[in-house]
Amino acid sequence: TMDMGSRGVEGALDPRHDVSAQRALLEECIRTLPDAPPPGRFAGRGVVLCAGGDIYFPCAYVCITLLRRAGCTLPVELWYRGRRELTDEAIALLAELGVTCVDARAVARREAHARLDTWEIKALAIAHSRFAEALYLDADNVPLRNPETLFDCEEYRRNGALFWPDRYDGMRGMAWLRREAWTVCGVPFRREPELEAGQLLVDKSRCWPALVLTLFLNGNSDYYYRFFFGDKDTFHLAWRRLGLPYAIVPHPPRDLGHSDGMLQHDVDGTPLFEHRCSDKWSLSRPNRSIDGFRAEAECRAVLEMLRERWQPPMRVFPAELTPAERDAYEELCATRTFVYTVERTRRNVELLPDFAMRESGAETVGTWMVEEDHRGEMTLSVGPHGSPAILRKDAGGDWHGRAFRTRQRHPVILSSINDSILPSI
Repeated sequence: TMDMGSRGVEGALDPRHDVSAQRALLEECIRTLPDAPPPGRFAGRGVVLCAGGDIYFPCAYVCITLLRRAGCTLPVELWYRGRRELTDEAIALLAELGVTCVDARAVARREAHARLDTWEIKALAIAHSRFAEALYLDADNVPLRNPETLFDCEEYRRNGALFWPDRYDGMRGMAWLRREAWTVCGVPFRREPELEAGQLLVDKSRCWPALVLTLFLNGNSDYYYRFFFGDKDTFHLAWRRLGLPYAIVPHPPRDLGHSDGMLQHDVDGTPLFEHRCSDKWSLSRPNRSIDGFRAEAECRAVLEMLRERWQPPMRVFPAELTPAERDAYEELCATRTFVYTVERTRRNVELLPDFAMRESGAETVGTWMVEEDHRGEMTLSVGPHGSPAILRKDAGGDWHGRAFRTRQRHPVILSSINDSILPSI
């Protein structure tokens, strides 16, 4: 039985959301789920990644290079979020590795996918990749040997989906997937291993209803991510809500370094993937060594090879901004000083014309950027470089979003304090 009533769930929600309406939308989605993918839409096996930008493109290049060196000949799709995430030069480098690049925003517009801020891209890429059977890999994940054998293992063939356990299992008080998440999805709570979605394998012909439900949960992330830690829990609860089977690798991950990464195994216990969760590969800053990371030397060699052929592009903002983005940029620069609220912590910050964010009169604490999403809505990313909160403006002029820190989902508000300073650009 579920141990959290509607009052408990509603208390955790942003007051702008109507809980009953959200539940009705979920139930309508489940009632109308298709049994199978569209005929002839998907074919074959392949690998799917999501990456782009100055942080994740180097990670993806390392991952795909090691995948090819391990002997994997499967086609690869790399999904990215719009024109600023992947340059023509980067696309050409990936083409040499047999990679097809897909603009996720174009697909999101076509499929009426509501949100595509951060982690939402994963479910979209898996579901709408051209493959009938898809092996998904995070960009900061690397294979230690050819993973193609996973498609033929008994556990996957029997269930149609193969997942990997997270380091948090909900059994000893260490859990990302809290009871409230089960409640909002209408699934009886159970103590079981959580899923780590740095790699997963699905057969769309057998899992299509769960994939469509996962798309719904991620497309409505402004509501559901306050209960989940991003996308990983949406796969878990979509499969559980529909009662579809999945296999889970029976070997727990092993921490690398001080929880900077994790080692995941094949179904027989052989080490298979190394996921560099915290310290991403970079061409613009030193890369720390992680204790126990087996592919360290090879990954660094690939990075140096990439460095000789590609550098993070020099941006010419605000010249690259669209007219709507330029208007938002000038408005934010004119205001400049804001109250930045994360959970209950409030501080004054400045949004500088060079896209640096700093505490008033202090050192830089992050970056900011405005961008139109695939539906033409303006978004504002603020916070640490590489892991910003994505905010949207409300009718009152404040910007609202949510930041993920450790295992918390913190509401973020950026409010004007009317300290007007014109931008100098």
